Amino acid sequence: MIRLALLSIARHRAGAAATAMVVLVGVMLLSGMAGVMATGLAASTRVEDRAFLVQFPVILGSWILGIVVFAVISTVGVALGGRTEEVRGLRLIGATPGQVRRMVSVETLVIAAVAAVPGILLGYAFGAVIVTATAASGVISGAATFAPGALAPVLAGVVVIVAATVGAFVGSREAAGRSPIGEPTAAKRSRAARPRRIVAVILTVVGLGSSLTALAMDPASVYATAATGPGCVLVAVGAALLAPELLRLADRTLIVVLRRRGGAETRLAATNLRVAPERIRPAVTFLTLFVGVAAGTLSMQSIENQASRAGDGIGQLMAAINYLVVLLIAAFMSIALVNNLIASIRQRRSELAVLSSVGATTGQATRMLVTETAVAAIVAVVVGTVGSIAVVVPFAILKTGTAAAAVQVLPLVAVVIAAAGITLFTTVVSGGQTARAARVA
Repeated sequence: MIRLALLSIARHRAGAAATAMVVLVGVMLLSGMAGVMATGLAASTRVEDRAFLVQFPVILGSWILGIVVFAVISTVGVALGGRTEEVRGLRLIGATPGQVRRMVSVETLVIAAVAAVPGILLGYAFGAVIVTATAASGVISGAATFAPGALAPVLAGVVVIVAATVGAFVGSREAAGRSPIGEPTAAKRSRAARPRRIVAVILTVVGLGSSLTALAMDPASVYATAATGPGCVLVAVGAALLAPELLRLADRTLIVVLRRRGGAETRLAATNLRVAPERIRPAVTFLTLFVGVAAGTLSMQSIENQASRAGDGIGQLMAAINYLVVLLIAAFMSIALVNNLIASIRQRRSELAVLSSVGATTGQATRMLVTETAVAAIVAVVVGTVGSIAVVVPFAILKTGTAAAAVQVLPLVAVVIAAAGITLFTTVVSGGQTARAARVA
């Protein structure tokens, strides 16, 4: 099984590269946070700087780890979507679902171990930038120096490797368990989706509960932000897990309009979304997470800015944390989103070749892909925005006395434009290249 996993990595280089990129960035972020925490624990660090240098990386590092696991699960799922025939062949010659999952886990372990080495090195540079920038902003003393040691960043890399391997084992469950003969019945699909739905509900409830605890806190306390931030992440992950259900809901509303109006490529996109929604599911998953976390955190910080006094040290500290959180999550999720979009589009090369053979132009094929992605973007933006507002409402009531303050127009518009822009640009470029290649072939 190990030899087969190594041969599979060599054959599926594109999927391996997507997983490696997700792991590399995740290791860089978590190793950087571990280095900052090690700096805070160092004996040479001033006592007044220690609280920030320890608490900040612990909070942010836990978010990053959760998102890395989620991203790996989704990335592995997308990669296996293009290996259906390979998995079916393995099952037909006697491989059990457990053996297939172990093969995928070994693949991911090898890829993660290789990607972790440059990730740890980049993590050192990233941690140094955080400490230097934080000292320059005045949140900690200018005398603070980055002193990560070797143990903490390496351990962080090992944690990401283990988390990625476990994530691959979980993410390959559906593909490995599918029968090699025939398609699963509706009842089997429903049973297979039940654990995912349960986890989604639990995460959403816990996230909303975390944000509600802010109402019991002092408005001037940093703990209100500490309760609302994780709530944004948990609710966004819970909503992202429900991507298949969200697409089915869109099929009953938005896709009906597409089938009745528009050109041939629009109607074909609507048909694709109805019969094979799993093709666009990665876009909905990552966009929902991107919009939910970024919009919620930026809205929370906008409310904090309105409520804080000028020169307030606590407000400055929270602003630094929240803006950095958004920057890191946005960068990480953008990489994961682009990787998965490109992978899912390239897997459709044979479909685009068939369309070309019956007369479809490259422009029509690209517009079909863009229409599908636009539907995914609309679904993700609506769900992510609603989820972020719901999480921020208790924080808005605590800080301003009114729930209406949870709707911060400027942050929401900025996040929506960024999310839609990245998604549609990637689809246009990758879709056009894949359609042209399929036409030539």
